[in-house]
Amino acid sequence: MTKQFRGFAFGLLLTFIAACASPYAIAQTQTTSTPRQVFVITYSPGPAWQAGVPMNHQALGPHAAYWTRLAREGRAIGAGPFTDMDGGIAMINAADRAEAEAIVAADPAVTSGVFVGEVHGWSPRIRGAGELPR
Repeated sequence: MTKQFRGFAFGLLLTFIAACASPYAIAQTQTTSTPRQVFVITYSPGPAWQAGVPMNHQALGPHAAYWTRLAREGRAIGAGPFTDMDGGIAMINAADRAEAEAIVAADPAVTSGVFVGEVHGWSPRIRGAGELPR
């Protein structure tokens, strides 16, 4: 995938997320005593990714359990795969970039090399009233 297309796709995805962000997650970010920031993590295939093997057959069970736990703790806003290519995206609340990077570094899919995660700080300017679709 070209860098130009990835940049376009990432920008389009962020626009979509802004329109769908959960008001609960945004309110939670604003009401915690520790200042919180929203970070977006993009995941792409890592060195242990099995080429030609569908994503649902990759070793991602521990990764899904990790993100489910983060969601239950109120740290994850949302996470899931891209539907048109390998990889995915996640959004988290974190105190700072170091915390966000630590969350990604502890992800079992990253530690096993199935995914490579890239952290992006995000400052939502437009907030939708709806929740993320299921």
